Amino acid sequence: MAHLEDPERTPPSEGYQAPFHKADRETEMRAAHDHFHARLDAEIAAGRWTPSVREKTNA
Repeated sequence: MAHLEDPERTPPSEGYQAPFHKADRETEMRAAHDHFHARLDAEIAAGRWTPSVREKTNA
């Protein structure tokens, strides 16, 4: 973060190379969920996977 805040005076840590960007984990996880959900829906629609049915428990 120090390098991103002041790249002129703070070199990147050893082993890191540009380009740098701050991760947006929420957006990345939402995109991953959408991707895998679409793949799962396609497999179900093609008949290659049938979701298991869980029994309801009274807790």
